[in-house]
Amino acid sequence: METLRFRGNHHLRLLFYGLLILLRLHCGCRAAVGRADLIGGSKLAAGYIDEVMQQAKAAEIASFMNENVDPCQNFYEFACGNWARINPATTLNKVSTGLFERLTDGLNRKVKQTLNSESDDLDTEEDVQVRNFYRSCIEVRSVDSNYRQKMKDLIAEFGTMPALVPVADWQETEFDWLETVARIAYRYGIVIILGVEVTKDFANNEVNMAYIGQQEFPLETRSMYLDNSTAIYRHNYQTNIANKVKNFLGLTRLKSHLLASELLDFEVELARGLINMADGLDLPDIAQLSTIAEMQQSYGPDLNVERLVNISLGEQIKDNVYNFNPQYQENMLSVIKRTSKRIVANYIFFRLIDEFIMEPGKTLAKRQEKCITLTKQNFAKNLDNMIFRRYNNNDTASDIELIWDQLKSTFEQTLQSDESLKWISRQTREFAIEKLSAMTLEVNSHAKENLTEDFAGLRLQSEDYVENLRQTRMLAAMQAREQLHKPVKPLEAGDLLSYTPANILVENMIKVPVSLLQPYYLWAASYPNAIKFGTLASLIGHELIHGFDDTGRKFDARGNINDWWDEQSTSNFVTRQRCFSEQYSQYVYHGIRLPKSKSQSENIADNGGVRLAYAAYRNLQSTLELTVEGRRQLLKEKLPTLNYTNMQLFFISYAQIWCNDAHTRVRSLQISVDQHVPGELRVIGPLSNFDDFAKEFQCDAGTPMNPLKKCKIY
Repeated sequence: METLRFRGNHHLRLLFYGLLILLRLHCGCRAAVGRADLIGGSKLAAGYIDEVMQQAKAAEIASFMNENVDPCQNFYEFACGNWARINPATTLNKVSTGLFERLTDGLNRKVKQTLNSESDDLDTEEDVQVRNFYRSCIEVRSVDSNYRQKMKDLIAEFGTMPALVPVADWQETEFDWLETVARIAYRYGIVIILGVEVTKDFANNEVNMAYIGQQEFPLETRSMYLDNSTAIYRHNYQTNIANKVKNFLGLTRLKSHLLASELLDFEVELARGLINMADGLDLPDIAQLSTIAEMQQSYGPDLNVERLVNISLGEQIKDNVYNFNPQYQENMLSVIKRTSKRIVANYIFFRLIDEFIMEPGKTLAKRQEKCITLTKQNFAKNLDNMIFRRYNNNDTASDIELIWDQLKSTFEQTLQSDESLKWISRQTREFAIEKLSAMTLEVNSHAKENLTEDFAGLRLQSEDYVENLRQTRMLAAMQAREQLHKPVKPLEAGDLLSYTPANILVENMIKVPVSLLQPYYLWAASYPNAIKFGTLASLIGHELIHGFDDTGRKFDARGNINDWWDEQSTSNFVTRQRCFSEQYSQYVYHGIRLPKSKSQSENIADNGGVRLAYAAYRNLQSTLELTVEGRRQLLKEKLPTLNYTNMQLFFISYAQIWCNDAHTRVRSLQISVDQHVPGELRVIGPLSNFDDFAKEFQCDAGTPMNPLKKCKIY
């Protein structure tokens, strides 16, 4: 199972983006009849084809349901009870199944076809280079002596790896861990143990700042390194390290396993300094504004911060910097002191070559799969743009924009006059409306960007994968350093935004992935609006609400950290947030109780997103009822063979976003790594809090899906 990888500081980016493993789009609702009509009347095809597509969608929805289950007892089982039987996650090659896996598979098929095809008139010069990179990866058919030598040559650029030479030949006194990681960062932009990243200042997003902080951790979270329940994943990770050093450095099996054990033990100790994301800390709590001199004074002679920064960036920094997660730096120094230099050096050089390792599969299909992943990691923007230019569907983009308008307008009405939000002061609600008005939505196609700049001087060939990757990384590292003195650019998250919508809090913008534009997953011109709003609008609404959750509410209309909530409204918010914390900590997933978490941003967004989508859909219904053509469209709000009202269809469609199955080996991983609760609880939690759901399915008070106590913020 691949871990998500970003260039730069993973935890910092997570806090900036508030990333969800869902979609994030904006919808603002202007009640204009002409625009509302377009949502239900795209131009694709009418008549027979529409009828066939509606029947196919109805059959798909019905196939996932278990109508023998009482929807008031367990709506997830009612809506998704047959999903696991039809789409089982039975092997470690397919550890989970669900809507987003289907979207990913659909996009990957398009990427595969594009990369394996010959160049055509749609290709830019950059497209050709991306395809060359992919083909050079495909050419790696085995790990031979030539590949191993390239790994050793990479190490030799920065020193000697103790594991590769006799004990007497490695000079411990000549090894300087800080200088080594700084030189690696300067040349290849790879942060190992500790490093420097240049990105937007979260307090003033019109300038870039240097952040000094931790490396990216392959297992991602503190709990993955420390909890007893996740020991199996550490064991698998250690085995993976052993296999890599054996295959790519030529070590013996025994030496490989001993080395892997030492490297993992060292990494586990480093991970003790990671933040527990469940604590709900904000960026100002984690990133402390400082100067190099102040940091030097804090860490004393054990950590030469000035030298680290000067070598990593190739210049002296006189301006302020951010000391990101100081507890990591303090723990790291303690770990470095008590660890032998030999282990530290082996760790650094392994992390270096790990970035250049390509493990070829035994078949062409496996190599293609791996090489598509590696190409996306390094050229995500280009691939998204290539797919967008070849498969762009204007009907989808139009529907997304219209849904965004409807959602945005509906939430503004809610903030203006909804009695249930009286716990927020009028002044704070006015600030919220100002932020909502400034919030934008953008399809992540990169159509308006100058992608040629990213390839300045790059000449990738269709052979020699390692050299192509070296050149790519060196250019990216240089461009990252230069950002310190250049205008800010939009934040990037590698290939993650190819699949996942995100609310970029520091830009007050929702980005929608190209994968979401694919028809027949969430939307089609022939589908009822009940389906579009139950799925697409709920996901977009989720992202919109992130701008006002426990983290997003502390960013203002311009995307800067600025707590615009008054004290009483904040106190009221925290009380309601605590309700969610209590509710979700009572849930059990396959025998595993969910940990209690102060941070509730994902649950707040799930609950608020489906409520907002439902309200927007009802507003659309009211608008359509005003005209003859609108009333004609309302007659199409049901699907053939499904005996449910349009409102019930809305909730069934919402629930089926989260139909999923997970392999038994990864269920505890979901809870340890993902800030989202498992899919079934993303159905049960929000809908059991929603009175309108209980009304539509006539659930008696006190039933599991209509409890007497409910949690609500928006």
